[in-house]
Amino acid sequence: MAKAARAGAVPLRHDGSLPEEIVVWEILVRLDPKSLLRCRAVHRTWHHATSTRAFLLAHHAHQPALPIASDEEYILTVDRLATAQLHTIAHLDKAFNPEASCDGLLVLSRYNNMTDTIDFSVCNLATRQFAPLQQLHELGLRLLGMYSHQPTGEYRLLLERDSYNETTEDQLGYYVFALGSHQSPRYIGWQESTSQCFSLPVLVCDSLHWYPVYYVSESSYVPLQSESKAIIVFDTIAESFRPMRAPIVSTNSYAFEMDGTLGIYSRNYAKTTIDIWVLHNYKSEVWNFKYRIKLPVAEIRGKFETFDDLWNMEVVSADGDVLLLVSSGRCLSYIDNDGKLIDSFDHGRKYFFLSKYRLKQSLVEHTFFQALESSVVNTSPFI
Repeated sequence: MAKAARAGAVPLRHDGSLPEEIVVWEILVRLDPKSLLRCRAVHRTWHHATSTRAFLLAHHAHQPALPIASDEEYILTVDRLATAQLHTIAHLDKAFNPEASCDGLLVLSRYNNMTDTIDFSVCNLATRQFAPLQQLHELGLRLLGMYSHQPTGEYRLLLERDSYNETTEDQLGYYVFALGSHQSPRYIGWQESTSQCFSLPVLVCDSLHWYPVYYVSESSYVPLQSESKAIIVFDTIAESFRPMRAPIVSTNSYAFEMDGTLGIYSRNYAKTTIDIWVLHNYKSEVWNFKYRIKLPVAEIRGKFETFDDLWNMEVVSADGDVLLLVSSGRCLSYIDNDGKLIDSFDHGRKYFFLSKYRLKQSLVEHTFFQALESSVVNTSPFI
């Protein structure tokens, strides 16, 4: 029946209404989480049909992966296709920083003044579940990424210790921690080839990918490299590292995901030109140069007095193509692959920060929350 609906031949009921299967699997499955929860509240049959795991997984698959932003205690998403392009996903009673995102789950961090360490927590903003990750407190570990471990179905964190905490008995290297586990993070070893600065990871083909980041001053000129630097790949099934060939790009480069494949974008230090490469064949590691985009900086400055040289930029996928999302001051702008300014608006927020993470919301409930100490639902820190 769902196939018939997609073909345009939708059989109506005698009263002229749509069949229940069409309503559930063609309409409700495409709603955002808040709208779906409202529909559940007014229709008992819909509540039952949209509460099954099969439906929730299908509903999650239909959700867009949107850029995450924050403004003190607010966690936001940016959606160009929506009427209100900036959405408040959660209002918290204290400020947190997003540190990792996977399947609707967010790992948040907050600085602990008492211990001079970073405290981590995990949450699902759609189901309003929250739990501190107390096993990680005061360990001095740095979070590198989060992933679903397919063989076990667990959600795991990849962590790094790059300096000794209080004792040299702590091993330097990489650790894995399963959400919901009562065990300490498990040591998986150290590889000298990965001892570089990590940027944010990109999850493609069951692997996390990083393009190494090298920090230099803005006044320093860094020429194009004479040879490509290897992308660092972490296989989330085998839980091991390996290198991947990368194109010859400038040092100021970052990995991103585009329609299920891997991309790299580079910007010059004048912040006027963006180069984009896309991985054509994952197995053979063949890259294609896709775009060179000249940014319309003067045009944006003409529209917004708050636009300055301190801006963030993200590459977002749009129906098989790319858009650049540029944030500066109170200005958010979209630029297409021809360098044309296609949309811009003043978001009006004082402490707005555009992160490099994406949120693909999910109403799937995870049992590991019940195993975590101090886990809560629909209470503090949620407002």
